[in-house]
Amino acid sequence: MRIRAWLLGYLGFALLAAVGLAVPIGDLGVRILVLVLTFHVGVVAMARRTRDRVLMTAWAVLAPMSLLMVLPDWFLSAQVGSLVFPDTGGPFIGTVPLFMAGMWTIALLPVVLTGLVVGGRHGVTIGAATAAGVGFALFWAAEVAAPLIPLWEPVGVAMVGGIASYVIVPELVLSAAAYV
Repeated sequence: MRIRAWLLGYLGFALLAAVGLAVPIGDLGVRILVLVLTFHVGVVAMARRTRDRVLMTAWAVLAPMSLLMVLPDWFLSAQVGSLVFPDTGGPFIGTVPLFMAGMWTIALLPVVLTGLVVGGRHGVTIGAATAAGVGFALFWAAEVAAPLIPLWEPVGVAMVGGIASYVIVPELVLSAAAYV
């Protein structure tokens, strides 16, 4: 079953990521970049091996979008000054770590896949609402965890529950839109 393969794939990656982040070998930014690249290669390999067109299509839409998400990250960090990316030793694109160019796919793929499963059973509106809800929970956790790792940190902005208030609505909309 496709859902089981998706869950096992994510569980496997989560374990790999936990080890990759915990083992203090080399620069953190390089380890994260390797993890991000491993995720992308793994998704494509899984989709091809299992002939999963849904997974491949979702990845094919989200991967380029993830590359483009460097632009708002750059704007917030270089122009607005509301976001800081610590120097973790990896390569940067301006003020944004290169690993961020692929990280949005890691977050949005389970959002989209969950929305597709629910939407297939209950319709597009419920699928979009589910994607928004899953995205809200996932992005909230990511925003809280990011400064601890450290990946990024909001600076000089209003905070709600440990995250920058200005990201809540855009990440909800992004989650629903990525599903649709």
